[in-house]
Amino acid sequence: MDKKISIIVPVYNSEKDLGKCLDSLVGQTFKDIEIILINDGSRDSSQAIIDEYAARYPEMIKTISQENRGQSAARNRGLDVARGEYIFFVDSDDYVDTTACEKAYSCAMAGGYDIVCFDFWVESETTGERTLCDHSSLKCDDAKTQYLLNETSPCNKLIQRRLFSDNGLRFLESYIYEDLELIPRLALYTDKIGNLSEALYFYVIHEGSTMRQKKYTQKLASIYYVMESLKKSFQAPEYKDIIEYMYIEHLLHLAVYRYLDYEEGREDIKKIAGIMKDSFPKWRRNVYYRKKGLKLKIVCNLAYYKQIKLLKLLLKK
Repeated sequence: MDKKISIIVPVYNSEKDLGKCLDSLVGQTFKDIEIILINDGSRDSSQAIIDEYAARYPEMIKTISQENRGQSAARNRGLDVARGEYIFFVDSDDYVDTTACEKAYSCAMAGGYDIVCFDFWVESETTGERTLCDHSSLKCDDAKTQYLLNETSPCNKLIQRRLFSDNGLRFLESYIYEDLELIPRLALYTDKIGNLSEALYFYVIHEGSTMRQKKYTQKLASIYYVMESLKKSFQAPEYKDIIEYMYIEHLLHLAVYRYLDYEEGREDIKKIAGIMKDSFPKWRRNVYYRKKGLKLKIVCNLAYYKQIKLLKLLLKK
């Protein structure tokens, strides 16, 4: 029997955190859910934990085991078998508020929304310190624009499953920045987007995560492919300012932060400056960029002029 919500959880070597994650899911106040656990080739005791919970909650939990292919492939496998009206993505080292499904689904029903976005907590694994993150910190006049210009994680959203199934949408495999490549494109197929100003997801920061690597990796170059993909998807005239801002935020701002961690990243910062000069030479006039704070503007301008030493001094890199 189909459920209202399919919760898709990719699992990879998550023995330390998986129990806490699963407790938060089986304990949901909204019971019309299925929890799909995809063991993506874990080499620790994650499968034993999965088996334990599946035995305890057989009507709620579905399990899949596959060779290690990465988080995107695991999420895509979950989408293949999901039968819920809505999809909720949860990472196995994170956890959620036990009212998350109830509140997000109620919001979707009340507003007729295909996507409901909500706030989240960022929690330090080492200190337990939490920071509240507003999913729509950049305020816009309409919900679709606000969706496109803010948080691109799939995990702080309840998403109508047919947006994926009807349009052949899947996460990009063998790349990083896969969330950024896919999640904004959902807005090409709906403008029924709701916002819930309540933190329902706990995103736990781990030092060893993909985006916190201590060594430079060529996978960081995925950002160029992803941004080009977005530019092709949003080439209609009404998206001109939006795609320009996406390049400012995700390439000139956030990617520069990441590249500063590595000596090899200097050449990438120069490359980014060249891309902005060639594709968006008047980026400083962007209406959404003008709404941002002074620090972001300083970082973007220093990056554009390839002032790497000043960037490192400013950001204490």
